[in-house]
Amino acid sequence: MSRSHIYTNRNFMLLWSGNALSLTGFHGVRIAYPMLVLAVTGSPVAAGWSGFALSVPGLIFQIPAGMVADRADRLRILQLCQVLGLAGTCLAAAAASARPPGLGLILAGTAFVEGGAYVFVSLSELGMVRDLISVEQRPAAFSFLEAQQSIANLVGRATGAAMYGVTRWLPFLANAASYLYCLAALSRIRSKSATSTDSAKSEESTESTGRTSGRDIAAGVRIVWAEPLLRTSTLLIGASNVVIQVVLLLILVELKANGQPAWITGVVLGMSGVGGMLGAAMGTWITARFSAERAYRGALWMWTALLIPIAFSANPILLAISWCGIGCVTVASHIALTVYRVTVIPEQVLGRALGTISLVSEGAVALGSLSAGYLVSTLGIVATRWAMLAAMLVLAVRGSTIAPTPTPEMAVGRAR
Repeated sequence: MSRSHIYTNRNFMLLWSGNALSLTGFHGVRIAYPMLVLAVTGSPVAAGWSGFALSVPGLIFQIPAGMVADRADRLRILQLCQVLGLAGTCLAAAAASARPPGLGLILAGTAFVEGGAYVFVSLSELGMVRDLISVEQRPAAFSFLEAQQSIANLVGRATGAAMYGVTRWLPFLANAASYLYCLAALSRIRSKSATSTDSAKSEESTESTGRTSGRDIAAGVRIVWAEPLLRTSTLLIGASNVVIQVVLLLILVELKANGQPAWITGVVLGMSGVGGMLGAAMGTWITARFSAERAYRGALWMWTALLIPIAFSANPILLAISWCGIGCVTVASHIALTVYRVTVIPEQVLGRALGTISLVSEGAVALGSLSAGYLVSTLGIVATRWAMLAAMLVLAVRGSTIAPTPTPEMAVGRAR
């Protein structure tokens, strides 16, 4: 079936358009939160805490969100998350306008609510897509989802920073509008597979009550730890995510210190979305020509090379080019690793194994967001630049020792 046929699936297009716009709004405030806190408090540490509040739900709720997505009505979960996100961003908009005492704490709280809603939406959306489409439409549908992240990243960051430059509460108001649109789109979805599976899920939940325990979660951990490439890449992804989050805040602080307007910051950071779309387009070509460990090893060295201009210069054009390259390499390497993971991990533990990997990567994002402000404040901008370049170089050297990728048969046998 051709890619264009996905447009005829009304329910999928409602789901995709609603969540795509909501995700765009979320990425807009993801930039606005630290920019607002930095402007009000003048503290990179406080700005880092706001980024941490957005990211830490990915560490806390990853496994609970997966369990809820498996056992509850996914459409209702998505609707509830939009309501919670709407409430959080409206409170943030009011606080940004009124600037009450304790503004930093208020924004950290609303950021936590929005970040938590995002985790539940991400996992429930995948299940909903599977419910709404035919097997023939899956390649096109999941291509849409891959592009959705990069588009939302690009448009959300650029428009969020630009609107912040107009007035500080505008990105939050736009985010509220995106939540409302998503709720309207979700309310129009009509699908028996999406809304009438309560009995099946209830039966599954009953059978697994008391049996879904630490042992079940540990099965995913064992799979990841036993497979050399899965283990090494997961640990290196965690470490590199910390580096990238520090670089993200470093760019924010440096551009502000150099007196660059907010829209320049949005364009620079939004370039990762452009790179992400390029990486998605290259993903199939890369996986067809390179093994997973070669693709990831190359990604580590390319990240290192792309941090060199950032270490030497604060020129917005160079920063934008480097950040675009980082986004491209990140998405392309993620596709290569995802194909490998789905191939070698047994189907019966795939969710738990991927949950383990996501837990490490999202936890690293939260840690990087939290530590970034302290590093910039303690070391200064220039020293932090070089520290991050050195850290990524160490990771690239470590990645060069990744063992060759085993055949799928070897990997599955080892996993069992």
